[in-house]
Amino acid sequence: MKNIINKIVGSIGAFIGIFVFVAYIPQIIANLEGTKSQPWQPLLAACSCLIWVIYGATKEPKKDYILIIPNVFGVVLGFITFVTSF
Repeated sequence: MKNIINKIVGSIGAFIGIFVFVAYIPQIIANLEGTKSQPWQPLLAACSCLIWVIYGATKEPKKDYILIIPNVFGVVLGFITFVTSF
């Protein structure tokens, strides 16, 4: 039972985590339209997500996709937000 609850809660958390990083898309669009924003928060979020991706990918005995999937979104969208904010 504990394993099932863990999978359900983890899946919900991963799903919500993806939307946390999808929220960068309006900021990316604003950056591209000329309304520049501060770059450091999305850069640090991308770095943090990269660490979690590495952790999830190297976890034994098997990879932790509940960690990897939402954090890949964070790496990509955080880095794009950082790059477009200049």
